Amino acid sequence: MIVGVVKEQKAGEGRVGVTPENVKKLVSAGASVLVEENAGVGSGFSNESYEQAGGKIVSHAQTWDADLIVKVKEPDEEEYQYFKPNQIVWGFQHLASSPKTVEAMINAGTTAIGGETIEKDGQLELLKPMSAIAGRRSVIMGTYYLEAQHQGEGILLCGTPEVASGNVVILGGGTAALNAATIALNMGCHVKILELKQSRLDWLEKHFAGQDYQGIISNAENLAKYIKEADLFISTILIPGARPPKLVTEEMVKSMKPGSVIVDVAIDQGGTVATIDHPTTIEDPIFVKDNVIHYAVPNQPGAVPRTATLALASGNISYLTEIVQKGIAEAIKSDKALASGVNIYQGKVTNKGLAESLNFDYAEVGSI
Repeated sequence: MIVGVVKEQKAGEGRVGVTPENVKKLVSAGASVLVEENAGVGSGFSNESYEQAGGKIVSHAQTWDADLIVKVKEPDEEEYQYFKPNQIVWGFQHLASSPKTVEAMINAGTTAIGGETIEKDGQLELLKPMSAIAGRRSVIMGTYYLEAQHQGEGILLCGTPEVASGNVVILGGGTAALNAATIALNMGCHVKILELKQSRLDWLEKHFAGQDYQGIISNAENLAKYIKEADLFISTILIPGARPPKLVTEEMVKSMKPGSVIVDVAIDQGGTVATIDHPTTIEDPIFVKDNVIHYAVPNQPGAVPRTATLALASGNISYLTEIVQKGIAEAIKSDKALASGVNIYQGKVTNKGLAESLNFDYAEVGSI
């Protein structure tokens, strides 16, 4: 099998799907590995390091000749032309926010594996480290954009010995929320998490015992109440494979403090904030609406590509080598976790949430 490691096209994205060390493992598994020129430079990996590991440096178009394409983010529209039957495209696809990509893959008969839907032992295994990075970085970015030069409130979120710290309100209680709360509490902030599941709230209460933390049942009434208090509001809601509902209404945003900050961690899947109608970029990350700063970068971990790439590569290599050694059909038949990542198989939508979100026909991956 030929594996192609593609350089990311998204603005500001420095991650790469495979490290030189993992190229060695793929070659040992029997693959020929094509690496796009400068694919790893943003993460600190030179072309020479990939060649020394057994990879071959090629152009962008040549990389797409491979059987298994390894990316980090979803394909760019310019890359649709390279889709072909029986080709496998691996990456964080977030296809519910990109019906054009789904249509192109269906028409080409391509298979798409989304790292964000791979579930193992009840955990989104590959998404978890990226969510941790995004959650931690959300507090850092929120702190930065609360400064006056960005039209923020002009407060220091962590406060000082003489001045009270700010309020951080987080929607959702998963990995991103846990990591955001950890950073915010360590800074001395007042933190509230709104979460649907009482069992998760109970766990968070024990985890943050003794700190300035409050867990609250998530519903529209409580969200409307507590968002008004937020200096920094972080939405972390993600429904694997599907678009989430717009839980945060424009009226809620208008009720927030002038100069407060919203960070929507899951904007790459569509996001939950009604006033965010488009994603932003690492280079141009914010816009102001209703006197509130909106940060809507869909690839936050891409701003720390070295850390993110090392975390990502440690998780995906076992699945990639499995596909190389067994072929895609046998690999997904024998590995339920890998099968959970198959969003499209040979041109048929095999993720139920994706099919329902975009009104495509659904087919169980095991029935094809």
